[in-house]
Amino acid sequence: MKLLWTLASASLVLAACGEEQKPYQPPTPKTPASTLFQSERQALDKAKGVEQTTEEHARMLEQKSREQ
Repeated sequence: MKLLWTLASASLVLAACGEEQKPYQPPTPKTPASTLFQSERQALDKAKGVEQTTEEHARMLEQKSREQ
């Protein structure tokens, strides 16, 4: 019985001394978010403009083919 109490108290002491690890948090970027992907955003905006022009041209060709 004495051995059981010794083991139980030893396990409680060891459990209380355990260090809780905090979850990993990546470091925050030092560059502002507005300039982070600026070149990619510009390319995307340009692509959207090209898409809009292409759609307008396709509509114009469709209207011409209907008129003839």
